[in-house]
Amino acid sequence: MEQQRSGIPSFEARGEVSFELVHATEAAALACAGFLGKGDAEGVSNAAGEAMRRALDRSDIAGTVVLSPRHNAAVPPGAVIGAGDRKVDLGVYPVEGASQVARGHINAVSLLVAVEPGGFAHLPAVSQMEKFVAGPGARGAIDLDDPVADNLRRIAFARDVRVQDLTVAILERPRHQELIADVAAAGARIRTLEEGDFASAVMAAIAGTGIDAAIGIGDLHATLIAACAVRCLGGEFLARLLPRNDEERALVGDAVSHVYGMAELARATDIAVAITGVTGGSLLPGIVFGSGYAETSSLVMSSRHATVRRLTTHHHLAGGGS
Repeated sequence: MEQQRSGIPSFEARGEVSFELVHATEAAALACAGFLGKGDAEGVSNAAGEAMRRALDRSDIAGTVVLSPRHNAAVPPGAVIGAGDRKVDLGVYPVEGASQVARGHINAVSLLVAVEPGGFAHLPAVSQMEKFVAGPGARGAIDLDDPVADNLRRIAFARDVRVQDLTVAILERPRHQELIADVAAAGARIRTLEEGDFASAVMAAIAGTGIDAAIGIGDLHATLIAACAVRCLGGEFLARLLPRNDEERALVGDAVSHVYGMAELARATDIAVAITGVTGGSLLPGIVFGSGYAETSSLVMSSRHATVRRLTTHHHLAGGGS
């Protein structure tokens, strides 16, 4: 499959880890797109994971999987992928929103994050974290110990808008019913999402998505991966461990009340991120198929270069079909 890209300066693409990653997120997105609306979430997940693994195996990196929110069998934690000489630790999510793809719904993405070895945060192995994410204009305006209404008022003040002008993304889960009621009582608008723990955080940190904040309880691995992307975007990210049982409470200990900021959640020196849209949504367009080609849309980020790029790739499909 041949590819034509817009958005990559060739002199900078050479040796840049984020562009190695985007080959893999594009491959995963294309592989699972054929399952759109067919009701097979497991098939979506398997196809994406296997395609991402194959692409990484051909890359110039040697990546160790450290973070894997859904523990995809093709890219399990501890796996070493790739035969290159540049060693990195990986956060992998071949497809966030496999059920979204299976049902033909929006906001599914494929994503990868790479950091230097040992660069991801080392937190107690609990299942979930409470998080509050906002864009660069709200840096310093959030306090996770304060009521949500106070935080929204400070975000609005920092951005010179009214609280009712803000839109907050919250995953549609029973555990979030009280949070949704609190945000509504504060006067902000709410966008509930069926899936998108990672995507909602990135939408809150990047301009043009219509999302001003993302709040709620999510997966630990997805939270740490999202924090890396939000750091590249210059946003604000606060989180707190949320132990669910006695075993997790013992692991957390005195850290149960600690609020982790960006410096702790995304502590790596060199962060590379690639995100490719699968079904489309506020963050990225979905894959478009035509006669003999497919077009993908991606975000490619590098903390080392302080860059965020929107990348469109035209894939010439073998055999001329879609």
